[in-house]
Amino acid sequence: MLDVAGVPLYRQIQSDLRERINSGQLPPGSRLETEQELMARYEVSRATVRQALAGLINDGLVEIRRGLGTYVRKPAVEHRLGGFYSYSREIERHGMRPGTRVRGLRVEEAGQRVAAILEIEPGDAVVALSRIRLADDEAIVTETSYLPADRFAGLEGLDFSRRSLYETLTAEFGVRPVRARESFEPVLMTRTEASELGGTVGSPALRVERTTYDADGRVIEYCRSTLRADRYHYSVELGDV
Repeated sequence: MLDVAGVPLYRQIQSDLRERINSGQLPPGSRLETEQELMARYEVSRATVRQALAGLINDGLVEIRRGLGTYVRKPAVEHRLGGFYSYSREIERHGMRPGTRVRGLRVEEAGQRVAAILEIEPGDAVVALSRIRLADDEAIVTETSYLPADRFAGLEGLDFSRRSLYETLTAEFGVRPVRARESFEPVLMTRTEASELGGTVGSPALRVERTTYDADGRVIEYCRSTLRADRYHYSVELGDV
C-alpha cells in the first residue's frame, strides 16, 4: 500500500524496489514479482507498474529476460584506466573469481591488419589465442590475441585455461610486457558474440583493441576484445591541468 502524498505512485514503487535491491532483500540475479503480483502488492494498475519498472531498467538496476521475467542485474565490473593491468587481477579486485575458457589456439597466417600492427609481413605466421573471460563463471569478455609465431615458438602448445599469457611470456620466453595502447569503440553484438557472452544479437557491447609492447618498444601482441556493456565499465580519473 502506497501513501506518500504528492509523490507519483510509480515513483513510490521505484523507491521501494530500489530499497529492497540496495538492502539485499532482492540480491543480484533474483527475480522480481510478476506484473500481476506487483499490482496486488502495491494496489495499482498495470500501467503504473510498467512505468515503475521502466525507470529501474533505465537506471540499470533490473533487466527483462524474455519469457522468464524481470531480474535484478548483477553490478558491473568497473575498471579504472591509468596503468598496465591484468584481467584476472581486476576481477579479483572486485571480489569475484576470474576464469578462462580457451575457444581456439592455433598458428595461422597474418592478415594485412594484424601484420601491420605486429610490424611483420602479411602471411607471416602468428599465434592466435581466442579466449572467453569469466567472472564468477559468467562470460563477460571474448577476445583474440595475436602474437608473432617466430618469437614465441611453442606457445600454441600451452594450456591457457589455467595460466596467464603475460606471465607465460615473461617466464617462458623472457619477454615482459611493459606498456600497452588501447582504443575503445561502442558496437552491437554479433550473433557469435551474443552466443559466447550470453547476450542478445544487437545488444550494446564495447570493442577494445590493445597493442602491447616489451621493454625495447617492440610489439608483442595485438588483442581484439568484445565486452558486455552491462557487465564491464571503464572509467578515467581526471586531475587538474
